[in-house]
Amino acid sequence: MAIFYASQNMPEDDSSASGGDINSGIRIAMETLDTPTTITAYSASNSDINTVSVYGRNTAGVTINETINVSGTGTSDPGSTTFSGIFKATLSHATGYANITVSGTSQNVIGTIPIYESGFRAPFYKATASAGSSKDFYEKIFIKNVNASTTIYDSKIVQIADTGLSSQITFAIEEGRSSPTPFAHSGIGVTGEVANRLTVPSSYIDHFGSGTSGIWPSGSGNLGPTSYQGVWLKLSLDAGVGALNSFYQIEQSGRS
Repeated sequence: MAIFYASQNMPEDDSSASGGDINSGIRIAMETLDTPTTITAYSASNSDINTVSVYGRNTAGVTINETINVSGTGTSDPGSTTFSGIFKATLSHATGYANITVSGTSQNVIGTIPIYESGFRAPFYKATASAGSSKDFYEKIFIKNVNASTTIYDSKIVQIADTGLSSQITFAIEEGRSSPTPFAHSGIGVTGEVANRLTVPSSYIDHFGSGTSGIWPSGSGNLGPTSYQGVWLKLSLDAGVGALNSFYQIEQSGRS
């Protein structure tokens, strides 16, 4: 089984570093709310007493946040803040006793925080277009084989076309290096980072595109047990574009 995770540096501004190694405690969530709503949360364990901090936008496009209580398996009382979209959610305690689910009130599930993990987030937090020119953002996520004994063969990254932000986001596989060592960590590729999310990660990739791409090396590598592969995302915004409440779909394919 393969899961998309965050990188260590997922900036929330245009000046902080972007990329680095994997952050296996934060999953990538790419869904959005069906309609503006308040937020609820619940656990798969009656033993869970926790809080989850939720960050997003309201219907006016303003960045907001709220802390939602988690008390066992019962759905929490809805928060008082109406969200039109969710950027991220993080637990106040390092981990729950079981999976914790965050959703819109009587709506779709936005994300689940599994046991031993601490949250989920979307890429390109508060990415804002320029008034007079187009603007590109670069952030890195990872695909990880979470199985401790099974290899995923012929592993490929697949962008789902004609949905959400598919026309504005492209991706590139982070490549490994043959010298001084082929692998810089237990995964595949290097743990590259750039100065900020406006900097092109040209030293770590070949090119950006939207077609199906095999993981490194040679575009058709295998993803071994607990190994992971860096994937750079590029978001292109036209000049003057306002706040977007949309989604992005990317998947991993392979065989075991």
